[in-house]
Amino acid sequence: MKHWLFAVLVIAASNVYGAEKIQIIPPERLSNYWLLQSGSAAQTTVPNSGKNLDAPTCAAVSYVVEKDGSTSHVKVERVVPQGDLSKVALGAVSGMHFAPAAANMGKDAVYTYVVMSFNVPGAQSTNVDDKAVRARVSNACKLDDFTARKQP
Repeated sequence: MKHWLFAVLVIAASNVYGAEKIQIIPPERLSNYWLLQSGSAAQTTVPNSGKNLDAPTCAAVSYVVEKDGSTSHVKVERVVPQGDLSKVALGAVSGMHFAPAAANMGKDAVYTYVVMSFNVPGAQSTNVDDKAVRARVSNACKLDDFTARKQP
């Protein structure tokens, strides 16, 4: 009886105190685990004054999607060019909420990132030059080594 009770206590303690391994996934695989709920990003405002507010800018923001679909460990990883739009990106990601994808019924937490672009032509533009500008700006914030990182 004592051994059985000890085993139960060890299992319970490991569930409470054991660090759950969070999968590190690239942004293009996020939809296999979580789907962004429409309208879930926080309402952020762009500052009236600041550095590079009008420049074509990208911001890479890493975050964890928790089991309840909320974001945590939100961190601006890169902003090109450096400026105050990083605050806008941070606020937007902090307010995101996700629903589990069909393949993620266990609601596994994941660590990923998003690249946000500012002051670039809209995604709906079919102009070749516009597409090139969007690609150039967003590629500057791609985190090539992201999946080699440790958990946050």
